Amino acid sequence: MKYLAAPIQIFKFWYPESIVFFIRTWKNLMLLLEEDLAVGLMWRLILTPLFHDTSIVGRILSFIFRVGRILIGLFAFLIATIVMFAIGCCWLMMPVLAVLDTPQILSRVIFLSGLGLFLINIVSHPHKKIWQVQKDNLWQASRIKKKNLNFKKIILDREVIDLLSNLEIRLNSFNNLLTFEITDINVTVKRAYELGKICGSLHLGPRHFFVAILEEIPHIEASLARFELTVDDFKQALIYLEKKKNTWRRVCIWDEDFTIHHLRGTNRGWLGAPTPNLDLVSEDLTKEAASKFFPDLIREENVLKDVVNILSQQTGMNVILVGAPGSGKTTTLCYLAKQIVAGDAPSALATKRLVLLDLTKLLSGIKTQGDLADRVKTIFEEVGFAQNIIIAIEEIHELGMGEVGSSLNLYSLMQPYLELGIFQFIGTTEAENYTRVLEKNGSFARIFRKIELSPATEQDTLAILEYRAIETERKDKIKVTFIAIKTAVALTQKLIHDRVLPDSAISVLKEALTQSVNKWVTKEVIRRVISSRVKAPLIDVDSADKHELLNLEDEIHKRMIDQEPAVKAVADTLRRSVTGLREEARPIGSFLFVGPTGVGKTELAKTLAQIYFKTEGAYVRFDMSEYQTQESINRLIGGPREEGQLTEAVRQRPYALLLLDEFEKANPKIVTLFLQVLEDGRLTDASGRTVDFTNTIIIATSNAGSLIIAEGLRQGRTMEEIDKQVNEELFKVFKPELVNRFDEVVLFKPLSPEDLKKVVKIKLNSLQKRMKEKGYLVEFNMVLIEEFAKKGFDSVLGARPMRRLLQNTLEARLSRLILENKLVKGQIFKAGVELLAP
Repeated sequence: MKYLAAPIQIFKFWYPESIVFFIRTWKNLMLLLEEDLAVGLMWRLILTPLFHDTSIVGRILSFIFRVGRILIGLFAFLIATIVMFAIGCCWLMMPVLAVLDTPQILSRVIFLSGLGLFLINIVSHPHKKIWQVQKDNLWQASRIKKKNLNFKKIILDREVIDLLSNLEIRLNSFNNLLTFEITDINVTVKRAYELGKICGSLHLGPRHFFVAILEEIPHIEASLARFELTVDDFKQALIYLEKKKNTWRRVCIWDEDFTIHHLRGTNRGWLGAPTPNLDLVSEDLTKEAASKFFPDLIREENVLKDVVNILSQQTGMNVILVGAPGSGKTTTLCYLAKQIVAGDAPSALATKRLVLLDLTKLLSGIKTQGDLADRVKTIFEEVGFAQNIIIAIEEIHELGMGEVGSSLNLYSLMQPYLELGIFQFIGTTEAENYTRVLEKNGSFARIFRKIELSPATEQDTLAILEYRAIETERKDKIKVTFIAIKTAVALTQKLIHDRVLPDSAISVLKEALTQSVNKWVTKEVIRRVISSRVKAPLIDVDSADKHELLNLEDEIHKRMIDQEPAVKAVADTLRRSVTGLREEARPIGSFLFVGPTGVGKTELAKTLAQIYFKTEGAYVRFDMSEYQTQESINRLIGGPREEGQLTEAVRQRPYALLLLDEFEKANPKIVTLFLQVLEDGRLTDASGRTVDFTNTIIIATSNAGSLIIAEGLRQGRTMEEIDKQVNEELFKVFKPELVNRFDEVVLFKPLSPEDLKKVVKIKLNSLQKRMKEKGYLVEFNMVLIEEFAKKGFDSVLGARPMRRLLQNTLEARLSRLILENKLVKGQIFKAGVELLAP
């Protein structure tokens, strides 16, 4: 039967389908010519003068020009129609000519050509596209035959291998699933069809069926968990790859989904007047949108709708976009220009030019306020005559609205033009600058309508980065895996806070492109870039790290003596953090170290910073005794004109250990601030910006309860028995809710004589190592160590004087011996107790 149906299919292909094809092609060709020649527009404007030249001569010349354009366009339409009609007739006559008494060779050529086109059409494409098929016959849109649907075959397809590469997993990872048999093929094709609709695909291919089959495999989530993946990741990667395929697909004039890409520039009606002086100090965004690549605005479109609505009004036509750096203010301007050029803007904006004023160029060469006034007047005379210009000003607060240090007040010169209501402006600024400068200016607040831009969501940012990655691969041939994009968004949101999404993630992707490996940007490249930015390693629980994580206590004790409970508490916290079991909305760890001075509280904090963050720069200390007054709050979290020392330190280095030394001495209001930090992992500074503390380790130290610890140990009580009494003392010093918000209150006991000797050995070993690097070999005897331990201990300061003693005795004496040539490189020098003599 299928062979009998072939002639019918050929007939349908040659006549009904071909007629539709030629009509569609002719229609698209007419639209394309109209876009270039603007015949309809010229007819609507036939009596409108060019460039606002309303003189009699100007009107006559304008009429002649527009009539000429119309005639040229109509002639082009006629020629195109004749050509298309001739081609269509030849095609329709081919079967007839093949059976008539024509030369044998010609008839064969005609027949074989037509048959070849038919076979190409049947073999290369499914019979229908996804949006054309009925749900009871979905196979008509599939590139895979029903009989060939097999998981083992599909997984070897090039498209599926590409999908796995974008998820950074190997093909052999699915070896244990190759025996899976599809139970209901109709359910599978329906799932593939739904995926195809979500992706906007033309046809169903191997990738759609692969993901559809994955959903059917029992316990598949458990299998994918080994790779830290879910079925949803496969769906998202599929959407990404289909988006890339659709973006790169060349749409021809005869295709059903052919659309006219306007992007032919503005002023197609020849209405706008030239603006030479404005052009010298500005950038025409609409002109650039017609020739350059401007990314689409992948955000909720309410902001753009509000901007367009305000600009389309008769009054109050000025907009101020307020948002954090990187929230998309400039992108919104560029996309608005793209909308205007593409013909997607309302009629009120259809002929507008969006011009970005460059304040640096505007002020270039200006010496006096009078010179500036003349330049501004000339520019606005041009803008007023053109009648089709929207002026955009980035960082509009820099116009100098009475700001200290502003010798040239641009705003006062531009204000009359703003208040006229015949000019249109779009300004951009940040929230703090709007509050600090613009909001205080009553006339500005009256003239401009404020629109706030919130940071992009992670989902929006993912789509934006996908779009960038697709364009980058097309231009630079550098491939970015889907997992790399997903990692960039997640880690940027978590760790980078100097700018907001999407800009922070875009900057990470740009840097990663310069570090691509074999023209691939992978998850590892992204992690390396972000690790470099936050100045801290991003630890994974792989085989190389497990030993170090399991033996953290031993690593800490190489630099820290005794204090077993404290060391165990911080080690457990690090293990929870690295394995992802901690609460993400709180700091990595928060501790209150309680004990006498000089027992290792600060030393443990330094050691922890070096081991966890792999750098001493991640250790930030605040002496809280310097923040005892209420005014010192401004120093910590910022004031009207200053950055906060704490908030700025965390903003610049979000991955850090914060040591709050002598916490009990801080002003009570400052102590209260940390209730929010310890519970929610965030703090709002004086400018209203939220600072993220979720990637910090917070250690507060206190001497409260020191006497109780010392007295309890003297009585032979254990630290567990002393703990309750110390907590009661802490509740007298701090609010109970603050103490309870620390992950752990850690008690430090006084150092024993044996502990002091061990501390001395660590200090001397460090000195010995430094001297060996210089070529000097020094050995310290036991008598020196014991004497040093006695002299370096103070009943009040503990072991804290030890460093000063080391500097003033051993280091000073050894330095002198080097200068006197009594300490020679390569020769062993035995240092004794005499070096400690005064």
